[in-house]
Amino acid sequence: MIIDGKKEAEILREEIKKEIISIKKKTNKVPGLVVILIGDLVPSQIYVKNKEKTSKEVGINSNVLKYSKDVTEEEILKKIRELNSDNNVSGILVQLPLPNQISKEKIINSIDPSKDVDGFSPINVGKLASGYNAIIPCTPLGCLLLVK
Repeated sequence: MIIDGKKEAEILREEIKKEIISIKKKTNKVPGLVVILIGDLVPSQIYVKNKEKTSKEVGINSNVLKYSKDVTEEEILKKIRELNSDNNVSGILVQLPLPNQISKEKIINSIDPSKDVDGFSPINVGKLASGYNAIIPCTPLGCLLLVK
């Protein structure tokens, strides 16, 4: 059996569009994704551009915050604290890898687990490992959906 990933992705995007429309009708709000991109690594830029494009296709507000590779850890932590308390932000994603002066652990731990799009926070990883309802990281979830 050959799996047509592009076809399955299109089906999933259509389902998500419908869900976003339903959320808008029920709450009068549009889900919002903020991606933090630090530095100028080409693969990261491409990955983030694709996330932004897909988010907009399905009706999610998408915002990419770009920082130079010299940004301080404190500046990023401050921005994440702001995003955590912003009711218009449903999800936060910090694109990895990070420059050496920024602790991946500190950054991941600073994201509110309910807004942790990647599912990398210790709380989300713990819930997932324990079999509880949790945010599942997108790559493993995508593989699981394709296998099903």
